[in-house]
Amino acid sequence: MIHSAVVTSVASKFFAALVLVVASLPAAASAAAADAGVTLRAGVAREDITPDPAVLNWITGKPYGRVIDPLLLQALVLDDGRSRAVLIRWDLVDVSESARDEVRRTVGGALNVPADNILVHASHNHSAPWAPTYREGYRGKERDTWWSIRYMPAQDAHAPYAAWKARLITAAVAAAKRAAEQARPVTLSVGRVSVAEFLYNRRRRPAAWGLADPNEKSVLTNGRGEWVPEVLLAGSTFGPVDRTLSLVQFRDAADQPVATLYHLSLHPVAIYPENADRISADWPGAATRELGAVLGGEALFLQGCGGDITPSWPRGVEATAVAAKGLAKRAETAARFRSKQVPGRLVTGRRVVDLPLTPEAKERLGADTVAAEVQVIACGPLALVTLPGEPMTELGLQIRARSPFPQTLVLGYANGNGVHYVGPPGEKAFGGYEAGRAGAGAEECGPLLVDTAARLLRSVAEQAGVPPQFLR
Repeated sequence: MIHSAVVTSVASKFFAALVLVVASLPAAASAAAADAGVTLRAGVAREDITPDPAVLNWITGKPYGRVIDPLLLQALVLDDGRSRAVLIRWDLVDVSESARDEVRRTVGGALNVPADNILVHASHNHSAPWAPTYREGYRGKERDTWWSIRYMPAQDAHAPYAAWKARLITAAVAAAKRAAEQARPVTLSVGRVSVAEFLYNRRRRPAAWGLADPNEKSVLTNGRGEWVPEVLLAGSTFGPVDRTLSLVQFRDAADQPVATLYHLSLHPVAIYPENADRISADWPGAATRELGAVLGGEALFLQGCGGDITPSWPRGVEATAVAAKGLAKRAETAARFRSKQVPGRLVTGRRVVDLPLTPEAKERLGADTVAAEVQVIACGPLALVTLPGEPMTELGLQIRARSPFPQTLVLGYANGNGVHYVGPPGEKAFGGYEAGRAGAGAEECGPLLVDTAARLLRSVAEQAGVPPQFLR
């Protein structure tokens, strides 16, 4: 059941999350949505949030031991002359609901920005801690959904962890302040490129019947016991993928990049699990360094619906460094063929939907549902949609197909954990890790999120003045 909804135009109040302008509508829609009078300003800053290696590993329960490369918290502040928005993204596994609220409270207070204008997003990096919890209860008597679904050693009384937990908040405030101070007029441009060979859907679709040998293996492995993703056995078929790397650049008056957002649906499990006892930003960290070197300015990774999408290159630090260079080359191509965009009227929307839990999760959480936040931010032809937890890639594809906006980006791992893994109808029948304990939501959670996003997209489109013939 949807228990709250807000749809607003920034003409009347501050917009509720990150604002991006990513493409041009056909002429009729462009005339309705574009606003040549909009001048955007952008500023960006980063902070190192690498914890002391004495912090306990969420997998082993033992101290991490050492650091491979640093974890970053990055802040992007956008200002259109009437309102301001802040994006905080970090190289952690998740964003707990209480961490979201604490970041919104402290950053919002420091910058005088409404809480709803602050978006908190995680790369879903497995080689780092989960986001801490910042309050005892969630929605009153319930705990953060993070505690109900995943395990992490309780260590609030552990000095290294307590210091790191506090550091996350002070780093968010510091980065957001510097980003706001450095904001300057920018143009917006977008480019897209295929990176299909870098990823695959790890949830194959096994044949339901018809095999002559019902015991035939469905997975081909190499000598190290790893799945060979290019080959499927036993009549299996491939699951869906989104092959797109989307690049959004904010460029200054000298046409130099201030910040580059790159959006891709791909699990950060290239360093983990071979180096599960070490801290790393995984492939997004390596790719961010490479993109920054190739493109200039600050590169910020936005994770899509990557719940079932895994890197196709071999695991390990060296292989990841090579893959990061390959991704940076593709991003350079996207930037070379980028197109400049015309800002439109900014319109935002937010809804919270109650997602039903599985019987096992109900018993573990002591509740029947979990509140999940969905946000939509539209500007001209672009709609940015955020989902909590770990959405599988088909949800992002479905939302994009139903969106009235020709350029729709769907982010997972944003503004909360929701029910963690969530997929389309029938996904649980395929079994596997994602459909078990890690996917605490009932079968209808995927459709609920898609429907909520689709309705919100249409409502925002109507508020934005998109012509009726483009509404879906």
